[in-house]
Amino acid sequence: MEIRKLDWDSEFFGLQIGRVDLQTLDDAVDLALMHYDLKYQYDLLYVFSKEGLSFDAIGAELVDEKVLYSKICEKREKYKDVMLYGLQKPTEPMYNLALVSGEFSRFRLDKRLPEGSYEHLYRKWIENACPREGSNKRILAYVEDDIPRGMITVDYNGDHAQIGLVAVDSKCQHQGIGTKIMSSLERGLFEEGVMTIDVATQKANKDACRWYEKNGFEVKSVTPIYHWWL
Repeated sequence: MEIRKLDWDSEFFGLQIGRVDLQTLDDAVDLALMHYDLKYQYDLLYVFSKEGLSFDAIGAELVDEKVLYSKICEKREKYKDVMLYGLQKPTEPMYNLALVSGEFSRFRLDKRLPEGSYEHLYRKWIENACPREGSNKRILAYVEDDIPRGMITVDYNGDHAQIGLVAVDSKCQHQGIGTKIMSSLERGLFEEGVMTIDVATQKANKDACRWYEKNGFEVKSVTPIYHWWL
């Protein structure tokens, strides 16, 4: 069992943050017993646990059950109202969609994080998702009246793609917009030679889970995530 300091997270949130991955019950017990020593090194630990393995310690809270979905990329239909987002900086509607995508995020649900953390993090995420020369990052957006009403970000390398943010404007949901974007995204990735697509969501986000499964994704793994405040 290794505890790793997360430099980026620590700087971003202004806290001493680390990560540990638990594989066995002994790992969970040993980690809980390290509380006294760890509290002098860290403010917060992200504890990623093997499915079915719980972590019980003072200050630890289950904040997410991350569901990783995967599917074989297919040659699906491409829709004319779905287009590549070509700007190197997000517009305000894109920032708003990024915040919608994080409704069930552990960084939104954990109220012990510094105020504004979730908003700042997801604004940074959509900025980093914008296309750059020499990168395989792209954003597909459904545009209506020149305003993006939904979007999906993706990063692909070789024959594999990883979806990042997925969102549809709260006023436009349940109208098939997300499925149009996903279908157009798959078509483009298929033509680029991508074979598999992964995407992660939260088990508590039941609508998202049903939607991914409707679009042909299957569960690859479920990972309980705890925030342990020391």
